[in-house]
Amino acid sequence: MFHYVCFSIIFFLIENIIHTLVTCRLYKKCGMNPWETYLPIYNIFAWLKKHKHSLYWMFLLFIPFTSIIFFIIFWIDILQFFGRNKTKDLSLFFLFACVFYMYYINYFTHLKYNDKKTLLYMYDVKYLFSMICYFITHHYLIQPFMIPTSSMEKTLLVGDFILVSKIHYGLRMPITPISIPFIHNKIIGNVRSYISWIHWPYYRIPSIQPIQRNDLVVFNLPTDKKNNMIDRKENYIKRCMGLPGDIVQIQKGICFVNHKKEKGFLTQEKSYIVQTHNSPLNEKFLKSKMDIEEINFIKKIKNNYFYQIMLTRTNAIRIQKIFKNIFCIKKQIDPIYFKENSIYNNTYPKWNRDFFGPLYIPKKGDTIQWNSKNIDVYKHILLYEHPDNHQKHYKLKNNYYFMIGDNRDNSYDSRYWGLVPEDHILGKPIFIWMSIDWIRNHPLNLFSWKIRWERVMKSMNKESNSLSLFFLFIFCNMFYFSCIHQNHQNDS
Repeated sequence: MFHYVCFSIIFFLIENIIHTLVTCRLYKKCGMNPWETYLPIYNIFAWLKKHKHSLYWMFLLFIPFTSIIFFIIFWIDILQFFGRNKTKDLSLFFLFACVFYMYYINYFTHLKYNDKKTLLYMYDVKYLFSMICYFITHHYLIQPFMIPTSSMEKTLLVGDFILVSKIHYGLRMPITPISIPFIHNKIIGNVRSYISWIHWPYYRIPSIQPIQRNDLVVFNLPTDKKNNMIDRKENYIKRCMGLPGDIVQIQKGICFVNHKKEKGFLTQEKSYIVQTHNSPLNEKFLKSKMDIEEINFIKKIKNNYFYQIMLTRTNAIRIQKIFKNIFCIKKQIDPIYFKENSIYNNTYPKWNRDFFGPLYIPKKGDTIQWNSKNIDVYKHILLYEHPDNHQKHYKLKNNYYFMIGDNRDNSYDSRYWGLVPEDHILGKPIFIWMSIDWIRNHPLNLFSWKIRWERVMKSMNKESNSLSLFFLFIFCNMFYFSCIHQNHQNDS
């Protein structure tokens, strides 16, 4: 925490020094005293007081990252009093990264101060309030996500829009301060939305509740090599099957934790081989009436049709009763001798998605002795812990977790890329606030979209607790205030 606070203070001072340098002459032109102009922090207080802004906005300066948005809006406010309030001026302001434009206006123009309030000026406070509230909510409380893949079916469906609490498992304070708000890691193509060479050290506020076995968890993909900052790595959601200190093993596609068989979930899917006789399956019926999406026709041999279908155990029993032409249906299990080259440990012993482990999940404080037997099993931990090359015994700094998808045979998870360090944990899914069913091969075909009303405002927890409802209340209020603000602008 000490390092994080120190970095925050240094960044805060740098922000205010830059602000003073790019606005000092403008302050003088509006009749402010020299000592008010050059005294960092107080010059902001003096401007707010002179122009009858609420002084409560000063508190936003002391919230990490929120202060950046505050300065942007604050500079726009200053520009309006010097006649730079047109669309062209705002476009140039953002085109030249705000601070460079302010530097140019401050030192190379001869603008006159005008105390007349413009129309745009009148809505600055509302705009600032809306932006700041969304920013604080997004970075420190809850964050919306969209489910793009089927790795968690039937628990989460493609097109589900969820809210993720960032404080249940402990708020991980933002690490990259300079970034485009509300854009995760890329603007377009390989153009990053953040600056990585200015970053904070990792710090997490104590959690409300610990991660429990079988919890759904949102985290940053540890092996994302395109983004080197933890909080900018790709976001994943999986089920936590192994906690720190657990032993995880998969036998015939069934997971065992500490040598105990998993209970299983009604929503858990597995790959089945289905064989029909004389006639093919009615795929249209399966998709429309039974909500079975992943149906792959394999081949036809004489009068027999073979399919690979992702099914829950319940659906496997149902279709066998409904379709009289089904000759055989069985789980697709990779044999124990089959080796997957993309699996987490692809050396001896041979592991695959259905025969995996046993694997011990390290916990914080464990001492690992690196040797030829475990170096391949825990090779990814070396990237997170950065031990000395000459250290044979190393005490771990992180807890680790084993994450796996509910759609077991169509999930890129810990079986393939390894364990998730504690500092990569982002939050806990709490609500599905919207769910849209679209054609998966053509998701942009808006005319095919259908709202899954039965999933709208659905709690992710079996027991909907008051804290989850509180988060939903905040989210709805932020949306409401934003709409009100937009309507005011449209009416004007």
